[in-house]
Amino acid sequence: MKSPTVSLFALAAAGLLLGGCVAPQETPPTKRTASVTVPTITALPETKESQGKGGLEISVAPSVYTAEKFERTTTRQASPSMGGIILASLATGGNAAQQVWVNITKEEQLRASPGRLKFTVRINNKLARVFRGQGAVVQFNVAGKLQPFGETDYKEFVEGIVPPRNESTFAIHGPRLDALPDKCTIGIFLYDIVTATDVAGNVTERQNYEWFFNYETHAVEQPVERRVTEGFVDLGTYQQLMLKQQQEQALGGRVPQP
Repeated sequence: MKSPTVSLFALAAAGLLLGGCVAPQETPPTKRTASVTVPTITALPETKESQGKGGLEISVAPSVYTAEKFERTTTRQASPSMGGIILASLATGGNAAQQVWVNITKEEQLRASPGRLKFTVRINNKLARVFRGQGAVVQFNVAGKLQPFGETDYKEFVEGIVPPRNESTFAIHGPRLDALPDKCTIGIFLYDIVTATDVAGNVTERQNYEWFFNYETHAVEQPVERRVTEGFVDLGTYQQLMLKQQQEQALGGRVPQP
C-alpha cells in the first residue's frame, strides 16, 4: 500500500504536469447527524385568528419553521509534506514562498428558518376608504416582557395600503429565535387601527387588536456532510479566504440567518 505522502505526491505531480500548479485535493466526505431546535407556534384557545371590528377584519398567522442546511467553511494554515514542498517549488519556479498550504473544512450545519419570529398579517378592508397602516403601532410581548423596538420590524405593515373591498398581506418580524426561551407565550398587539371613517374620510373610530400564541421548541435531526480539502493556494487566494473568515467571525460567532 502506498503511503499518504506518496499518494499526495503522485496526485500533485499529475496536477503539475497538466496545469503547471499543485491543485488542492479533497478527501471523501464524512457523514454525521446534526440537530437543531425548531419552534412550533400555535394560537391559544381564547385567541381568534381572524378578528373583525368596524369595517376592518384582521388575521395574524405565524410562519411554519423548518430545519435548513447551510455550509460553514473554516480555513487554517497547515504544514505540508516534504513532497508537497518540492512540487510547490517546481510549480512556482523555486518561489514556493508565494504558496500557502491550507486545510479547508466545509461542514454542513442546521439552522431554523426563518431565524426570527415572523407573522403574516392579512387585512380585509371593508371600508369605503383606503386603509393605511401609517400611525398604527405593533408590539411584541414574549414571556411577559415587552420587546424593544430594535428587536421588532413592522415597517411593511405601517407603510401598507389596502384599497376598499380588497385584501392584502404584510409581514411583521419579532426577535431572533436564539434570544427566546424554549417555551413561552407570545402576545401580538396592533394599536390605533382605523376601523371607521366619515363621508369626508375623517377617522371616526380606532380599535386595538391582540393575539396570543404558544411558543415551544423541539429538536430536528438530519444527516450532514463534512469535507476537507488540503493543498497549496497562492498567497492572494489565502488572504481572501482568511478575510472572509474574519468577517464571519466579526458577527460574534452567530449562526447566519435567512
